[in-house]
Amino acid sequence: MARTNPTLGMTADEAAVYWVLRRDRDGLSAADQAAFAAWLDASEAHASAFRKANGVWDVFEESDADPHLTALRQAALATPAPRRRWIPAAVGAGVAASLAAAALLLPGQLGQTGNPARAPTADAVAETDVQPAAAARFATVKGERRTVSLPDGTRVTLNTDTAIALAYTPGTRHVRLLRGQALFEVAKDAARPFSVEAAGRRVTALGTVFEVRLDPGRMKVVLVEGRVVVDRAAAASELPDPAPTLLKPGQALVAELGVPQRVAPVDVGSELMWREGYVSLEDTPLAAAVAEMSRYTAAPIRVLDDETGRLRVSGVFRTGDADRFAGLVRELLPVRVERFADGSLGIARTADTTSTKKTSPADVEN
Repeated sequence: MARTNPTLGMTADEAAVYWVLRRDRDGLSAADQAAFAAWLDASEAHASAFRKANGVWDVFEESDADPHLTALRQAALATPAPRRRWIPAAVGAGVAASLAAAALLLPGQLGQTGNPARAPTADAVAETDVQPAAAARFATVKGERRTVSLPDGTRVTLNTDTAIALAYTPGTRHVRLLRGQALFEVAKDAARPFSVEAAGRRVTALGTVFEVRLDPGRMKVVLVEGRVVVDRAAAASELPDPAPTLLKPGQALVAELGVPQRVAPVDVGSELMWREGYVSLEDTPLAAAVAEMSRYTAAPIRVLDDETGRLRVSGVFRTGDADRFAGLVRELLPVRVERFADGSLGIARTADTTSTKKTSPADVEN
């Protein structure tokens, strides 16, 4: 009697994860090797999915000295396969941020769409051990910061105009960043990797502190403590397929539309000043500085012409006070400030060519 195909009914990416873990955990019998070879040769989609899955696994195998990644790998290997069907669907359509998470997540819980149910209060969520997928959503309005505790003890600080949705189950800890910027202080749980999905990328960790920010056409991850792996999210098949990226503390990954993703060192202290209500700018074009400060104000600040927008500004500025920011800019740069009927502020260049200076926290406070 012919042996049943073990990957029957799986997607190419699900089957790829199945074969990667089978080869690493159990080894393959002659029959299994033949089945694997037949599956691999069946289509280029199968071969591509296997290369992606194997690439993710290599990140963990090459990082045995890191306890976080070792625990992720061990969690995947230790997860037993159901008798009738082994379904690693966290990887879904595109190999998620880690194969360890793949072994633990159920179909349909990652990359889901639709409107989550109305969020319970933070206290109500914290008192519940298990939340069904999309059962909780937390958000802030412009100018608001909020810290919430998730069911597993993870703390999330939401910056201005930010929203997250939870998809927690007994075997998963998954969060979607819907908009804005959030800092995740992840509770350690070696059996359940923690993942955040944003803009077609997934960030996976265990006990780690990291920040994720979404802007139009741009996504940024800043690692504060621990280790994370960043990879393409399951539902992002239209994106390029970058190799899984392992970040170290003090590094940031930036992914922008039309630009290859990049990793670079950052000043973590400056990156996280928003938690205290400040923004640090270093030789920043005024147009970008105004856009950043406008994230925190109900009435927008506008640069009125391109020449003014190219002026550069440095300093530490308090968020949420458009008038104070505009006043400081007027002191630093040869510009004038106008107020419009809708309450917004406009900044335009004057004929003065006074050189710029840099503010300090004391300048902003006083």
